[in-house]
Amino acid sequence: MGKDRSQKRHKLVKEEPTGLPSVKEMERECEINGADMAGIDTVMEKLSSTCLDDKEYGCAALSAYISSKDALNKLLDRNAVRLVTPLLQEKKVSLQLAASSLLRGMSEEGGFEACERMIRQDVFTGLTAVLRERVGIWQSSQMDVKSDGYLHSFVNCIYTVQNLCECSALAVRLSIEDSVPQVLLSVLNVEKYSATVLLAAAQCLYTLSEENQTVSEFLQQTSNSQTLTSLLRNDKVLLYTRVIIAGVQFNTYGFDVLSKESEDIILPLLLSALNIDTYDNLCDIVFNSDPSVSSPPTSTGACEMEQDDIGEEKHSTNLTEGSLRKDLEVLDNQLSAQKLSFEIITNLLAADDTEEWADIDADDDTSCGTADSDCMEDEDMEPLPDNSIATTLVDEGLIYTLRHRLHFTDSALYGKVANTDKLHRSALQSSLQRYDSMLASALLCLNNTLSQVKLDKFGGVQSLQSMLKLLLAALSTPQIVSQEMLVESITSAMRSLMEQLSANSENLSFDEEELNTLQKLIMAPHTATAVNALRCVTAVGVSLSKQSTPNPIVKAIGSLLLEVITTSKQLWLVTESLDSIMDVFAEDINNIYIKELGVISTLQEILPQLKTMVSKKDRTETHFLPVLATVKSNLPRFIKYKLKVL
Repeated sequence: MGKDRSQKRHKLVKEEPTGLPSVKEMERECEINGADMAGIDTVMEKLSSTCLDDKEYGCAALSAYISSKDALNKLLDRNAVRLVTPLLQEKKVSLQLAASSLLRGMSEEGGFEACERMIRQDVFTGLTAVLRERVGIWQSSQMDVKSDGYLHSFVNCIYTVQNLCECSALAVRLSIEDSVPQVLLSVLNVEKYSATVLLAAAQCLYTLSEENQTVSEFLQQTSNSQTLTSLLRNDKVLLYTRVIIAGVQFNTYGFDVLSKESEDIILPLLLSALNIDTYDNLCDIVFNSDPSVSSPPTSTGACEMEQDDIGEEKHSTNLTEGSLRKDLEVLDNQLSAQKLSFEIITNLLAADDTEEWADIDADDDTSCGTADSDCMEDEDMEPLPDNSIATTLVDEGLIYTLRHRLHFTDSALYGKVANTDKLHRSALQSSLQRYDSMLASALLCLNNTLSQVKLDKFGGVQSLQSMLKLLLAALSTPQIVSQEMLVESITSAMRSLMEQLSANSENLSFDEEELNTLQKLIMAPHTATAVNALRCVTAVGVSLSKQSTPNPIVKAIGSLLLEVITTSKQLWLVTESLDSIMDVFAEDINNIYIKELGVISTLQEILPQLKTMVSKKDRTETHFLPVLATVKSNLPRFIKYKLKVL
């Protein structure tokens, strides 16, 4: 369950940096987007002062600048990290907290480039020294660690290490050399350390264990494995922390070699996290944060099904400010646990594609040779992986859970949050965003499940059509359409649904409004979403093309595909469109539309352009090589065949 460190897609949800309640006010006062660069130099002078209070002020003040990329780069240019890192070992608690908060913020805001520069400025020496020193003190004393004033800076240091490791293989290597995995494992003690420390340590260990043989071997040691297993069993540990530990176990052992004992713990844990009705909990909190509103609206789900009968933790209905904060913490923990659970299951259900695609630029003939067959055979749906864990997940109710979690936030919910008093609005908006992020992971899980599970497991064609209508309706909500990742996930799930329905039903169609929605997405700048929307439209065209008489919608879809082919500069989108047009016009009954649209002449003209686009493509873009290879092989044959029969 590894990742490409150059393109990390999903990040674990961390708690906000602690100890600097005035940072947001500072940001507003400084108006970060137009930060006073000269002011940074003035503040940085405080870091070199002999007065500890000046140094603390300098760290707190600089934290207000780091959301500006220009300001952050200037801090790095001035070697701010070399000045701040030694402050981590100062005895003054508030100074150490201010320094650790600044470094953590820099690592979170700066991305890959900033993290690499921080590593070159030797941030790791101070970070790991603090972690080892503090753990040594705690382990050798009988003090109440949960009340130690250094606890917050310790957590900040863990998160900074994690941020650096997410962006840099060098950071991972340095962490191993400095025994960070050993430190993290030592604080996974629910009796001695707070929930905040356990969560931070688990998250960092999760990052370090991804595709790392050294860390995996360390965690497989009997005593270490027992520590992780005991945490999974311990109900005192936060649900999110336990799900992260489940992810660590998957990273360590892989999906097929888990011990039976661990499997019996992990799979029920993931499903129990997913069975929480977080949409209902979110509505309860949002609509009860205003005393004038007595009850939340009825949730609108994807499929009209019976009410969940699963026991879940409920929220209070009369919220004070204190109870609101507590309920949001509970909700955010649930949402984070669900998001990661969906991501683990998505990886579990992913087909193990080990086929190596040859570099089409090097030895292949981009002009494409001819072949004996005149048309392309449909590919069979991939079977469910030969994997007991995947089979168990489906048998234990994964499909039921997926269908019940598809509740989209609507305009009324967004509007209620927008009109909430300023004190509560930011926290509620954060929970809304977290819910939508969880939903995106659920949709990706649905996408993978659809490609692996037989249709009857989902309740047949009618059930899939109901799910499809819900996804289409979600795309009419402006707040959802504005979220690129969520829209990509929706269209990805729609694509799988459409492909399933197209293969199992000839009565597949969209109304005019739905087709217009998809057409807008095809023309959108985000290529992955455009490809998904295009494939949805293609599925309709393929379904209608099999009718006994030509359908005008097939012509309209063909016209749209030709427009994409002739106007788009995105090789991936053009390739998918070429593959789609061959699918839509595969049946000879629609040859009349091929003539009217001039399909063959357009395809003949595009072949040389396609060759040029292939020669200029980014060699790191390998995700669409299979369909490109298919187009290169089949397009000349398609043209040759249609010229013969027209």
